[in-house]
Order: sequence, then C-alpha cells, then structure tokens
Amino acid sequence: MHSQAAPGRRGKKGKRAAASASAEPLTDGKTVGMFRFGGAEAGLELRGNVVATFQGKGYSVKSVALEMGEASAKVKCKAAEAESPECLAKVGEWLGGSAKTAADYLVFGGVTPGHATVTIFDVKSGKIVKSMDSSMTPGDLIVPIVLPKAVVTAVEENINPPGPATDEEKAVLAALDEPDKTPEELAAEKQEIADAQAAVEKALQDQVLETGNVTADLVADFDDFCRTGKRKKRENKESPKDLRPSCKRGTFWGYWQPRTWVALTLTIGTGAATGLMYGLALGARGPYKDAVDAVDAFPGDPRNDPNDIVSDGQAYDALATEVSQTGATMRRRAIVGDVLLGSTVLLAGVMGIMIFQDRGDAKRYIKEEKALRSISNVRVGPMLTKETKGAGLGFSF
Repeated sequence: MHSQAAPGRRGKKGKRAAASASAEPLTDGKTVGMFRFGGAEAGLELRGNVVATFQGKGYSVKSVALEMGEASAKVKCKAAEAESPECLAKVGEWLGGSAKTAADYLVFGGVTPGHATVTIFDVKSGKIVKSMDSSMTPGDLIVPIVLPKAVVTAVEENINPPGPATDEEKAVLAALDEPDKTPEELAAEKQEIADAQAAVEKALQDQVLETGNVTADLVADFDDFCRTGKRKKRENKESPKDLRPSCKRGTFWGYWQPRTWVALTLTIGTGAATGLMYGLALGARGPYKDAVDAVDAFPGDPRNDPNDIVSDGQAYDALATEVSQTGATMRRRAIVGDVLLGSTVLLAGVMGIMIFQDRGDAKRYIKEEKALRSISNVRVGPMLTKETKGAGLGFSF
C-alpha cells in the first residue's frame, strides 16, 4: 500500500528518498528467496541441500519463513492459484518491498510420499523458470544430491542461456551412446544388481551404530527440541512424561516440569507468610515494651508489701497481666514465623532438587532423541560403477 506525501519540504524529501531508492537496486541479479519446504524432516533436508548448493555457486540466499501457500494467502491469492505466475508475481512484488526480503528468484517446493518437487520463479520476467518433480523413496541417496544441482543449473541457464551444441560436442554425445548388449551381458548386469541388493540387506542387518559418543547440551540443543504448544498429557502413570522444554520460557525456565512450578508457588507462599508473621511479631513488640515500662514505672512493690498493689488508680496485677498477654502474643507470632521460615527453606531445597532432576531428565531425553535421529538418518543403497560394486552408506548430521 502506498501513501501520498504531504506537500512542502516533506514531499520533496520523500521524492528524493524514492529517487535514491529507485537508483539503488535491492538485489544483485543472483539473489534467491528460499521458501520453507513442505514435508517435515525430508523437506527440511532437501531445502538445506538446495541452499548449500546455491551458496556454493556464489548466490545470495534469503530465507522466507513461510511456505508458498502461506505467502500467497498474504497477497490475497486464491488457494487454487497459489502457484500461478500471476500469484507468484504478486508474492515477488510483496517481498521486493524490503531490502531484507527482495529476491531475483523465488524457490519453493516440498517432499510428499514418493515425490520431491521444486519450482523456480523469475521475479523480473514474471515467468516460471522450471518446475521439477522427481520420484523420491525413503532413504534415497541420489535425489537429495542431484535435484539441488539441477535447480541451480536451471537458474544459471536462465541467467546465461547455453548456446547450441557445436559439431564437436554433437560428435562426443554420439560417441557416448552405449552399444547394444548381448543377452549374456544383460544377464550379468542383472546378477550384479541382485548381488548389490543382497549386500545392502546384509549391511543393514549387520550394521552396528555407535551412539555412545552422542552428547546433549541444554542450551545449544534447546531450539531443536523445544515445543511451541502445550505439553502432551499422560494417558496413565505408565506413559512417559513429555520432557520437551517450552520454547517461550527459555533455556532455564523451559525445562521445569509442572511439579516444580507447584513447589515454586508453595515456596513463594510460605516465604510471604513468614514475612507477614515476623512483621506481626515485630508489631506486637511495641505494646509488649509499653506494658513492661508501665510495670517498671509502678511506684509500689507488691513483693515487699502485699497491700501495695494500687497506685493512682492503676492495679499492679492488671499491668502484669498486660505484660504476660502482649508477650505471649509476640512470642506466638514469632514461633509461627520460625515454623514458616523452616518450611520455606525446606520447600526451597525440595524445589532445587526438582530443578536438578528436571534438567537431568531433559538431558537424557535429548541425548536419546539425538541418538535416534542419527540412526534414522543412516541410509544404505546399492552402488554400481564400472570399477565398484557394493553398497553405499549415507547419513546427515
């Protein structure tokens, strides 16, 4: 949305600023706006490979924390037209409103069961450069490497289109055609593939993964394992606790379990009650001292003369009774304050133990999760070349 500058000096400044902004391009012709890929961990891994390949070729990559469907909704596109050139042009214009998000190319996609898709859009020309749809099975070793290179190649060819093949290149390509194979050669290749597949299965059975060296850091690993929603409720006492920390509470408070928050509430409550009772005891000390001073100021001494118990209308026994009552009130409040102080210290100690246990449980949980992720990321596949026949092992950190 554009606003109209008011006339006068501010209008001139606005025109000069607009002229300066138009004179300085926000991109360098090799800036890529990389959207979030769909498909959970598989989409995240494919997107990371695409980003790394672009950066390796000298491109500037700006991350967009939205999937294309979410971005198209921001510019009022219908869901059915989310990936149309017209809608993508609106998204490019929307991102181009800021130097932090302006891009020459928009790249988006995702991973669905059996498929990986990536689309490239040229913002300047308003055209889709290429849409790629590749078959991708779980644990695929080839597509996560080949597809990102194909994406970058498509962008490079869009910037610098390749010329027609020369006669020499055509001759080389013709020489690469594989000659017809005999039935014996085809059977040998089929057997090699079967042997390689058997080797893969054996490798999976015999594979021993070492996870003892996996470590957990409650600060460094916080963002990878924290939760944004509510804690999952336990179905019964045998169900494991949800030990994921809360993202919004940070690396200290986020690991606290509900029982620790209860302990904190009780500790604060008893601490406040302790302060209150000590305050009341201190308040009762004034009347107690006044009563003692009144007894000390009594002119007579009933201990020497039993009849000398009244002076100026004041009875010694009444003054002594006041001393006893105010003293008892002060001591009683102080004793309650002492009991509450002890309870506060005890609850604070219990809360400290709970905090230590919560952080220890969370550390074990993160370590186990990291170990499981390292195992789930291991992929084994057959590897066949002219010189090598066997199995390939791949994993990601």
